[in-house]
Amino acid sequence: MATIENQERVTRIFGRWPAFHDTEIHRVVMDRDAPDSPVLELTIHIWRPTPETDAKGRYILKDHSLLTLRFTRVEVDQLSGFNTQNVLFDLKVSDIDPAKNEGRRCRVELSSSYGLGGLFDCDRIIVADIVPFHAAV
Repeated sequence: MATIENQERVTRIFGRWPAFHDTEIHRVVMDRDAPDSPVLELTIHIWRPTPETDAKGRYILKDHSLLTLRFTRVEVDQLSGFNTQNVLFDLKVSDIDPAKNEGRRCRVELSSSYGLGGLFDCDRIIVADIVPFHAAV
């Protein structure tokens, strides 16, 4: 994941870059006036799965966090379906040729299980923030 700046902030908590399967997008911000605009920010509830199960047989999840990823110089191809629950099937990042894409180096695919999904290109991907998350009971 060399294309993601500040990724060590995440790997310090999880030991590796997380899989995004079944994680949930909580917030989407699009800003055309930010430095390196247009900018897209996603805040995603992530966690570390364990092999342990609870009394009901569900896997125990640890290190619940809200991760904010900032994507710069974004060109959105598709972004749709945002609603009250936005569960990702996967978040894929692939390299693209900047010479053929107005300087953009990354393609981001948000594969949705339910809710928000999309496809966009960007110049940079930055871990803007990661904080502990405690769901409301």
